[in-house]
Amino acid sequence: MFDSLAPLKVKMALKVVNTLTRKKEAFKSKGKTIEMYVCGPTVYGPGHLGHARTYSSYDIIKRYLEFSNYNVKLIMNITDVHDDMISQAKKEGISMKKLGEKYTKEFFNELKDLNIEKASEYPKVSEHIKEIIDLIKKLEKNGLAYATDDGVYFRVSKFKPYGKLSKIKIDKEKTGTRVRTDKYEKETVQDFALWKLDDGDEFWNSPWGRGRPGWHIECSAMSMKQLGESFDIHGGAKDLIFPHHENEIAQSEGATKKNFVNYWLHAGLITINGQKMSKSLGNFTTIPQILNKYNTNTLRYFFSQSHYQSPLDYNDKVLQESKIASDRLQDFVLRAKESKGKNNATFESEIKKIKQNFINAMDDNFNTPVAWAELYRLVSLMNKNLNKINVKSGLKVFLELTNTFGLEFSLKVNNLDSEIKKLIVEREKARKNKDFKTADSIRDKLRQRGIILEDTPSGVRWKQQ
Repeated sequence: MFDSLAPLKVKMALKVVNTLTRKKEAFKSKGKTIEMYVCGPTVYGPGHLGHARTYSSYDIIKRYLEFSNYNVKLIMNITDVHDDMISQAKKEGISMKKLGEKYTKEFFNELKDLNIEKASEYPKVSEHIKEIIDLIKKLEKNGLAYATDDGVYFRVSKFKPYGKLSKIKIDKEKTGTRVRTDKYEKETVQDFALWKLDDGDEFWNSPWGRGRPGWHIECSAMSMKQLGESFDIHGGAKDLIFPHHENEIAQSEGATKKNFVNYWLHAGLITINGQKMSKSLGNFTTIPQILNKYNTNTLRYFFSQSHYQSPLDYNDKVLQESKIASDRLQDFVLRAKESKGKNNATFESEIKKIKQNFINAMDDNFNTPVAWAELYRLVSLMNKNLNKINVKSGLKVFLELTNTFGLEFSLKVNNLDSEIKKLIVEREKARKNKDFKTADSIRDKLRQRGIILEDTPSGVRWKQQ
């Protein structure tokens, strides 16, 4: 039924689990630039921790592909036309457009706060209405779309491969959406909306009447406008496999008669006590709320400790553990920076092995837990040699590799206020005079103020709790 994709030319060592085949496959791209589309937010409220996990997952994938010397053209859409947005706009007493502008701005702030690298483009639904209408016309011409009194629908029965991504049999399942159930003159219950007729305030003119696009057609139109009719990677959270991504395939391939995407990658969901975190269930923690309690490194560490395709259960205990771990790594970085001594050939050889093991782990379907095991091997190796040889080459590798996970460690010690500096100097004098009672008393005072002292062969070091 479909023309093949352009010949796949560039083969990496990378293997990925493709949702389409349910198999781990060698990744091949069409060229040196990898094209990737990731479903972004519906901007009717702040993002929650589940969104943060999804954004971070694909940020790691993008960073690692770039680490592997590939260019990445990443497109992340912004859904600013949606039934949920109309409902929320009415609650807030503003237009859908104003609501979208408000939360799009918040979305970009969230990405910055999470240390998510910028995508190449952030297309908006409201700016792609023409492309959406043109795509529906193609489907209509190909006999895959039909008009009714309330809109235009996709004729699922005429698209024979339907269900190939989700493995759903259309004779046994009903095609649903995130919004109210369609209930007008559909030919079959599985058919889904491409265009919704509406005389309300939020509409655009079309050949079928005033209205707005359905949810699924939006991503088909935007992804093909930005990346062409066929591209390398399509990503999103696992709850989008059906119906959203299944319907994207049907619309896109139904219109072009070409294969749509080579590799479908899906991120696992954040759960709370085993239940999916979502706005609809009301069991979510927003990104601003969580960042008020924990810093970016803590979150990025937490996300990368689990494989991106696995579910990840959230609670304060695991976030606190992640904070302690990431803080210790920051302290380690400062200690490693102070390393002195000569270079050592055996040490350099071990670093190269660890780096290659890290790469092997990431090439195996972005296996971050195994990659972290190698990072901790590097930390252990450096700790053993801190006061014996120069470990700064190891520190450089550590910072390079952790950067692929979106962690950033400071090489500068935070400034202390004059009173704390004075107490540290007084304690050092007491220690030199062997007045250990006074030294211990000052240490306790500093601890109460959140300053922890560490006595090392090169002098006293401090860190904040």
